[in-house]
Amino acid sequence: MVKTELALDGRAAIVRLARPSALNALSGPLLNQLDAALDRLADLPELRVFVLTGSEACFCVGADLKGPLTDVGARVDRMHRLVERLIQFRAISIAAVEGWALGGGLELAMACTFRVAAPGARLGLPEIRLGVIPSYGGTQLAPRIIGAARALELLCLGEPVDAEQAERIGLVNWVAPEAGGALALALDRAAVLAERSAAALGAVVQAVRAGQMLSLRDALAVEADLGARLIANGAVDPAGAFRSRKTRSR
Repeated sequence: MVKTELALDGRAAIVRLARPSALNALSGPLLNQLDAALDRLADLPELRVFVLTGSEACFCVGADLKGPLTDVGARVDRMHRLVERLIQFRAISIAAVEGWALGGGLELAMACTFRVAAPGARLGLPEIRLGVIPSYGGTQLAPRIIGAARALELLCLGEPVDAEQAERIGLVNWVAPEAGGALALALDRAAVLAERSAAALGAVVQAVRAGQMLSLRDALAVEADLGARLIANGAVDPAGAFRSRKTRSR
């Protein structure tokens, strides 16, 4: 139910939720396989980026409400661990969204570093309409990504937004030029990211995420420490900026 394949000479991977008959709803077995896929990726030293995607018709509609669930607290704890694992994973992650990304599906996408959506995609946290709240990280991830006011709108109205609106509010980083193009655009972005320093990418993400929880003074101290470590470890590439300019000019 979760398929993994390598791309870009092993520097990128595609992790595909493949439970199309249930619109990739998050069941216990699916979560087990997703964790196992991340275990495999963690053992790949050359991996820089992975793309998390679903089918051409649907990314993920959230929790499987038809399957047995005897302990809600255990499932929430399980999802929180998975969300934290995605956030802290050493490789950059990109969610490629086609069709629906709802509830826990959107929460998985928000745990990724970046998000790509195709025209026709619909992203939302509809739990309020069932009389509950998102419990897989949505109330905490959404404000960190799009700000408190926009997050409250998404959470309290429970209405999904389309790809274009999601990009306008910052929920999505890039919109593909056509339906069915989310994975291709995600791999295009992955190719660029794979050329960047893995150490510097990790430091940037760590600095930004740490800074969201700290005062400006403390956040600047984190930035200074991470930057100094890169320099001390000899990670500076003076020709890197020139190569980037040449790539963009082609």
